[in-house]
Amino acid sequence: MLQSTTPQVDAQPHVEPAPREAGILAPLGVTAFRRIWTANLLGNLGTWAQSVAVAWVITAAHAGPIMVAMVQVASAAPLVVLSIATGVLADNYDKRTIMLAGQVVEMAGAILLAALAFLGYLDPLLLILAVLWISLGSAITVPAWQSAVGEQVPRPMVSSAVLLNGVNYNVARALGPALGGLMLSVLAPSWVFLVNTLSYVGLLAALWYWRRETPVRTLPPEGIREGMVAALRFTWNSTVTRLAMLRSFMFGFTASVIWALLPLVARDFPDGSAALYGYMLGMLGVGAILGSVMVPALRRWLGTSRLISVAAGTLAVMLVPLAYAQSLLVLMPALCVAGACWIAALTEYNANVQILVPDWVKGRALALYQTALYAGLAIGSFLWGHLAETMSVSGAILTAAIVMVISTFLLYHSQFPQPDTGGLRLVTRGRTTPPQLTFDHERGDVVMSIEYIIPAERAADFMAMVDALRRLRLRNGGRYWGMFRDVRNEEIWREVLLVESWLQHLRMLDRMTLSDKTLIDHVKALHKGDAPPRITLGVSYESIEYGNDVR
Repeated sequence: MLQSTTPQVDAQPHVEPAPREAGILAPLGVTAFRRIWTANLLGNLGTWAQSVAVAWVITAAHAGPIMVAMVQVASAAPLVVLSIATGVLADNYDKRTIMLAGQVVEMAGAILLAALAFLGYLDPLLLILAVLWISLGSAITVPAWQSAVGEQVPRPMVSSAVLLNGVNYNVARALGPALGGLMLSVLAPSWVFLVNTLSYVGLLAALWYWRRETPVRTLPPEGIREGMVAALRFTWNSTVTRLAMLRSFMFGFTASVIWALLPLVARDFPDGSAALYGYMLGMLGVGAILGSVMVPALRRWLGTSRLISVAAGTLAVMLVPLAYAQSLLVLMPALCVAGACWIAALTEYNANVQILVPDWVKGRALALYQTALYAGLAIGSFLWGHLAETMSVSGAILTAAIVMVISTFLLYHSQFPQPDTGGLRLVTRGRTTPPQLTFDHERGDVVMSIEYIIPAERAADFMAMVDALRRLRLRNGGRYWGMFRDVRNEEIWREVLLVESWLQHLRMLDRMTLSDKTLIDHVKALHKGDAPPRITLGVSYESIEYGNDVR
């Protein structure tokens, strides 16, 4: 919130010295992070090996392009549908417990997949349902996982820990598919599924032994509906989140053609086999590792927004050899470059949300970004699979490349703001003056009016800040906001804010960041007189029991 309801709440922000950035390997010195990182590497290897087996089983069953693409749809759909709700849980409850629950659901799905394979019941439909089950567990885990890094290592190590997690994922992406292809060349798919099932054991153990300090909360956790409304309201009034969602959706929509149709490219290639498909995915992973190494230098050279556009444009060019190349000497380098472009774009999307969104909504903002990305992946996969069936695999890939070029051109000038991590720190709230009226704090609207006295010579400066006030009020929880000028005294301006309950009003106070406080100070500096702006608060009659009166 921009301003407290009473002058007593305007506590001074707690300023900490800027932490010194730790070395890239420093987080591995923290026992909890090292255990989770190592176990996650094994789990990621199993997941990518399983992905090769799943894609190849359904391709070898001579399923059509739509059925092949539906594997990607099943992988993405739960993340699209459930990520916002699980993001609310990640922002309000113990992240470790949520991650454990999600991993148990994933492991149960992996057990089902392995059992069906050993029993010989693994037809394409049952396989897709098993993948959907595993993805459900992933939808529970991902928001908590992404926002829990800061709780596993000290603050100076957070950036290095995030980078190491990216290296973990990309190493598994490079080695896992090749491992899966190698296993399929000598073993049945059921054994690959069993190996993936066992890979969950280490990660469950690492999470179980992770002991963390639970943050002290002065207010009850948000409910699912309340938390989702707050997330959507924040997103609607947050340029960063909206831009990340738009650009990641378009990127996922077009780039999904690689994951949806690559099994068909491998199958139709001369001497196509499961091993070749695994090597193709492995080459994408190698490119992703190289891209991770190059991203920091490219970011300094191009900037975040330009890097995303360059990565998308280059990926569009690499889709052409994927569609038409008949030689592995051409195809494999193209896949390597495509992997680098993929990870460069996704790293920048994720980093911008991590850096430019306050902690109170970070899990939900990351979930919304993931929702947009996976919605693009799911919709794109279905569309490209349909086009491949009607016009050919090459034609579908070329169409995706053309759409990616057009969207990259249209979004080229969309810029993310420069990061200001210090400004996102929450301001410690002082003691609030309790209300004298007895009412229900969880129902009934609250209206707040702030009266400013602005001399005529300062009115232009005041109006220049009004739009920033509106956006911050609304994204932090306001249902309605308005600024009004008195018709009898032109120096009097009244800011009116409507909040859906007193509890939500208190939440808004706890969401105030240092940037918000700075804006408040600038507005208050334009107010005339020694006394602060006059603030009045009122609650709806719906929250007051009949017969109650002021004490």
